[in-house]
Amino acid sequence: MLAPPERRARNRRYQRASRARRKAGLQRCTLWLSTLAIEGLLNQMVADKRLTDSQADKHELFEIALAALVEAQGQRWAR
Repeated sequence: MLAPPERRARNRRYQRASRARRKAGLQRCTLWLSTLAIEGLLNQMVADKRLTDSQADKHELFEIALAALVEAQGQRWAR
């Protein structure tokens, strides 16, 4: 039995985005970090002006900033 049309459309959008990310050379990496490590990273990002205090309270913005930080470090070391 087929899924409802809205679910199929959502799945197609997800698959399209996944293929585009893979084609762009991106991979998903899930990390488990201690609360202390996250607090330290948040302090670093605020001190480096990557995030404001109010942005640091939003987990999604922290993850975006963390990805940018790790990406920049990886790019530097890959040369």
